[in-house]
Amino acid sequence: MCEYAALGHHRSGTDRDVATTEWFVDLMSDLGEVISSTVEFERYDVASELSADERPIDHLALYYEFTGDVDASDVAVRRFDPLGGGFPDVADELIEETRQDGYEALVICTDHPDGELVAINRELAAGPSGLPTVLVAGRHYDTLASSAVRLRLRAGLVAGRTANIEVRNNQPGRRLVLTTPLNGWFGAAGERGTGIAVLRHVAERLTDRPLTVVATGGHELGYMGAYAWVDRCAEPPACVAHIGASLAVETAVGSGRQLIDSRIAMTTLGESAARGVTEALDDAGITLRCDSDLWLGEGEAWSLLGVPVLSTTGAGPDFHTPSDTPERATSPGALATVADAVHRAVAAFYDATTVCT
Repeated sequence: MCEYAALGHHRSGTDRDVATTEWFVDLMSDLGEVISSTVEFERYDVASELSADERPIDHLALYYEFTGDVDASDVAVRRFDPLGGGFPDVADELIEETRQDGYEALVICTDHPDGELVAINRELAAGPSGLPTVLVAGRHYDTLASSAVRLRLRAGLVAGRTANIEVRNNQPGRRLVLTTPLNGWFGAAGERGTGIAVLRHVAERLTDRPLTVVATGGHELGYMGAYAWVDRCAEPPACVAHIGASLAVETAVGSGRQLIDSRIAMTTLGESAARGVTEALDDAGITLRCDSDLWLGEGEAWSLLGVPVLSTTGAGPDFHTPSDTPERATSPGALATVADAVHRAVAAFYDATTVCT
């Protein structure tokens, strides 16, 4: 997890994305044959400056909302709760209202308990409003609201590439796909790093099964890597276990820390078939929803394969913020607890699906 976070901002199509992919290949290559497949997309290329009374303000452009070149002083400043930033359309209504009010640009000050900047996932297929929009840490709202604000922004679309990494062992039979995303907005120690660490632990202990590990790119851009893998899949696996966001994230409680209670798991299995999965995840405080046809995260892509799916996700207090660092995200004890529970849950899930089949 620390190594992953130290690689920097894990945005799809960047040099840090390439470095992350290479690191993951090194991490997993002892488990079997490694296959890398390119996922091409239109990458948002942006340069911007935001100032309040000529003082620079840290910010993040809202990807794909505007292309072109603008130098705007008629800028709306709005406070807004992005709900963790996991829903690509969360700010659409606010942006449309601001555009109709005739402003040249919009600054969204993201509400967060610690006044952080919260990045928002984007959907490549969504239609942009054309309004230059940037995200700013909520703690800057008072300064921006009482200052002369200026936004310079130049943005366009360029050819981009991310990658899906596949690692297959040599065990015969219909395969268990064990998968997690590789990308995110910042260091993403808790959001992504804990899942990668748990995936490595689980994969090591399931080498006696026909196993394919799939790490996907493009998480923050509509899960495009997962959808690309599903689209290209010629032989559906026996089942898919997706390890999603914030699986081993802790939060401060009183003078101590505990695993966050927002973590959930979803599966297509019924309650009876999933009993072993439920019991294992209970040991890590993860609630399982059975007979699921509603998904959060990449589970919605993997469900299109029409095979049994087990998918986990969650959102910690530093989700989608620059503060998602190893020191704040988790501890060795929490990682060990979750890794052990997920190993037992995935083993029970695979056994239940093969029995059902």
